[in-house]
Amino acid sequence: MVKLKDIIGESQEEFFQDFDLTLVQDILGQLAVTETIDIAHAERNQQLALRGADILASYLGKLIKTVSYLEARVDSVKNKASLEYKADDGKTTADMKKYAGAASPEVEALQIKLASAKGSKAVLERKYDILIKTHHFYKDLTAKLDKGIVPHRPSSVMTNRSPDWE
Repeated sequence: MVKLKDIIGESQEEFFQDFDLTLVQDILGQLAVTETIDIAHAERNQQLALRGADILASYLGKLIKTVSYLEARVDSVKNKASLEYKADDGKTTADMKKYAGAASPEVEALQIKLASAKGSKAVLERKYDILIKTHHFYKDLTAKLDKGIVPHRPSSVMTNRSPDWE
């Protein structure tokens, strides 16, 4: 039995920088250089793209969980620092508390970690989008090849080369 916690993890904060993207990068590399000459090649590329997207979907779930957790931690630590701040002269204003919370070294460290997580999430989302669009491209190409709509040399459709049938 595979439970959701097995996929997204039980920890609130994942070590997202250690996600292994080797297989995803290999898939993207294969899709970039593979010449699709028949239905079998198109179906293989379609499945490869979907496999890469599946891997990234798992990582994205973990990363979204981590981003949410870090956002909550930033707010919590900032509020705590604001509440604990006391001016040296004993005259503490609301603005002083607010700025003290925002300037806390712990808040800054969490915000840097949060920025890294958000940047990582953006990278994974872009790769996921590329793989999903590639999957649909090959799915459409497979259907067209099956119906005989696309000439037998579909690789010229996907490259900058001039097709031979012109």
